[in-house]
Amino acid sequence: MTERQTPAQAAAGWYLYLREDPDDEGLKNRFKEWLESDPAHKQAWADMNTTASVMAEIPSFLHTSTSIAPAFVPQKPERVLGRRLLSGCGLALMAACAAMIFVAPDMLVRLRADHYAPVAETRDVRLADGSEIILAPQAAISITMNASERSIHLLQGEALFNVHHDPKRLFRVTTENAVITDIGTIFDVRMEGAATVVAVREGSVRVIAHRSPVAGRDLRAGEWERVSGAASASGVVPVATIGAWRDGLLVARNETVGNMIGALRPWTSTRIILTDRKLSDKRVTGTYNLHQPEAALRQIVDTYGGHVSSWASWVDIVSAR
Repeated sequence: MTERQTPAQAAAGWYLYLREDPDDEGLKNRFKEWLESDPAHKQAWADMNTTASVMAEIPSFLHTSTSIAPAFVPQKPERVLGRRLLSGCGLALMAACAAMIFVAPDMLVRLRADHYAPVAETRDVRLADGSEIILAPQAAISITMNASERSIHLLQGEALFNVHHDPKRLFRVTTENAVITDIGTIFDVRMEGAATVVAVREGSVRVIAHRSPVAGRDLRAGEWERVSGAASASGVVPVATIGAWRDGLLVARNETVGNMIGALRPWTSTRIILTDRKLSDKRVTGTYNLHQPEAALRQIVDTYGGHVSSWASWVDIVSAR
């Protein structure tokens, strides 16, 4: 929490920190000190909880995992909705709208998630059944586990699943456009814009696209499939490259510069802006260090004479020379 933050911004941060580490006594003590230090903090915290409750009731298809532009611009009520409609919205909805201004770009996803990995960090999630999920930076999941099902919803980002097979309880991973069912395996699932990419490191999985007329396709070790709407593409890659990001490696085999930059973004707090479409479409092959994203970015674009200009230490502008 910094002095430059408003109480509303600080409350949003505290909400996320406490949700991610609910058993951290030191964190809870610092939060209590912050809460008691100013009446404005108590009001901001009450508003934040109201906002979270409202967001939880919004249907999932209305949520977004992309950047959120300020959607609430104060205007005269009669110009926006009319006095009658505005009065019917209630304070909770107004708080939810106002929250759009100060929340982090992926705040709505984080509010829905059971587990989230911060920028440039991975997170290991161990399930009660012995399965393990490794979240890539900025990945988020929600979990449903009971006597009859094991269901993981990948809300955004990428995750590697090492599943303890149980024929009595199928293990399913769902995304916005696909369902992946484990058949005893280690596999990687990545949200890539409106597409889902599945790759199998060990064993096999069945991939079913929500909009596909095909019943499903089984993938085995080294195979991958990309599902986007009713369309799909598939291929084969070396098994060792699947999930290599967990070891800090970004492996490219004839991949576009644009996709490589997209893969780098969760690994750095620096905003990367690519300004040249032709450079974006160029293809590269190589292995890059995700723990040194700045150096990796320069190596990727240097292949085609690209230039990286750093501005104010938190923005990288990538352009052709």
